[in-house]
Amino acid sequence: MIRYRIDGSAISSTQDFYDEIGRAVNGPGGYFGANLDALADCLRGGFGTPADEGFEFEWTDADRARDRLDRFDDIVAVFADEGVPLHLR
Repeated sequence: MIRYRIDGSAISSTQDFYDEIGRAVNGPGGYFGANLDALADCLRGGFGTPADEGFEFEWTDADRARDRLDRFDDIVAVFADEGVPLHLR
């Protein structure tokens, strides 16, 4: 299973989250959604993630990001709704 790492220490805003998850999956400047609906689409696979094998995310410094993101719980819910494992560290 492929694991992507989201660096919570790099996140101070919702835009930072989308920039960081884009970097985690597709490299610097990479895209992986810009709102909750687009994130859900990307988590279905094929936007840098494999379309035919499992993948998961590890979110380091998640507590720090939680304190800075108004939509933290909504973002976590999208992962759950799409059945993509998200490990908060």
